[in-house]
Amino acid sequence: MNKRSTYLSLGILSLMLWSSNGLATQLVYTPVNPNFGGSYLNGSYLLANASAQNKYSGGSGSSYTPPSALDRLANSLESRLMSQLFNDAANGGEGYLKTTDYEIQVVNEDGTLLVHITDLLTGETTVIEVGGLGNGTSVGG
Repeated sequence: MNKRSTYLSLGILSLMLWSSNGLATQLVYTPVNPNFGGSYLNGSYLLANASAQNKYSGGSGSSYTPPSALDRLANSLESRLMSQLFNDAANGGEGYLKTTDYEIQVVNEDGTLLVHITDLLTGETTVIEVGGLGNGTSVGG
């Protein structure tokens, strides 16, 4: 009887081991986020979870105000003047431009473009050197 129970337990054990081999499969990743290939039905669920965790309450209290037409015109004019200044300096000339915040002096010394920028509010000066400019080379437009 003892021998019979040993065979029975070995048979049950081998059956369990053999059946577990048949259940083993390869793990496959399935994305959840619809932006990365997941189901589009998860979108509203993910948005609801993100909204529930969001602690920012940025209602109408935004401090951003769009620039006025006059500010945009002044910025455009300043950009155009700077472009012309660099173009003239690249062609052998010199230039100077003073705005409300900065003072810019551009000099072409033997193919090296030197740009001296002075911050009028702090007095800090920055010098930028651009080499490799020959006579007749155009910068900007």
